[in-house]
Amino acid sequence: MSLKGKVYVKYVMALNRIVRSQLRPNVRRYNSINDIDLTEIKRLKKEYGIGGMIIDVDGTILQEYRNIPHSVLRALKLLNREFKIYFVSNGKSRKIAKLANILGIGYIPLAFKPRRKPFIKASEEMGLYPENIMVLGDGFLTDVLGGQRMGMHTATVKTLNSSNKLKNNDNMQR
Repeated sequence: MSLKGKVYVKYVMALNRIVRSQLRPNVRRYNSINDIDLTEIKRLKKEYGIGGMIIDVDGTILQEYRNIPHSVLRALKLLNREFKIYFVSNGKSRKIAKLANILGIGYIPLAFKPRRKPFIKASEEMGLYPENIMVLGDGFLTDVLGGQRMGMHTATVKTLNSSNKLKNNDNMQR
């Protein structure tokens, strides 16, 4: 990563800490995407009228793209059966495309969240009103703020890092 990229990441992380103290997701905070099981899906549909999910990729469901954990694929496939799913990520196109193509879902890379435009496009592509969409991500500044600006429900997951990433024996080569 270039020096400019590293500075940007540090800046966003610092801003995220400040925003986190002020913003709260309005659905809940999950430990990981694997916490969203069939019971939770039914609750989201009934309680909030959720019909679609905008999901962040980097740090939310994957730390790296070489190995996609089986548990993540299972969770995403379950969610994709029950909801319309769309990836909106500030990550690079080729990385996001790989996962989206495996699952057969739409995606917007390099979204520059919390801008409104990618949330509007994802909402239109899913054919849903913003109030029927939940944004799931690890970033308060990008995902929670972006979703709440659009009137969408928001939920967070703990950011994946080396201390909480899934075990290597759960990885699938792609």
